[in-house]
Amino acid sequence: MIQRELETRLRELASRMPAIAVVGPRQAGKTTLVRAVFPHYLYVSLEDPDTFERIEADLKF
Repeated sequence: MIQRELETRLRELASRMPAIAVVGPRQAGKTTLVRAVFPHYLYVSLEDPDTFERIEADLKF
């Protein structure tokens, strides 16, 4: 994989934040980038309706 300038920024943010959202256009390499930079981190895709519903329900008070 080509090293991206965002790798450094992602690592910096991860050292200060408990969660990071990476957003952008479809097929721009978001998942590839995040999985390469953080291979041992939990990855959750909200595109799966069941996963989205479980997380959304958990966030409601």
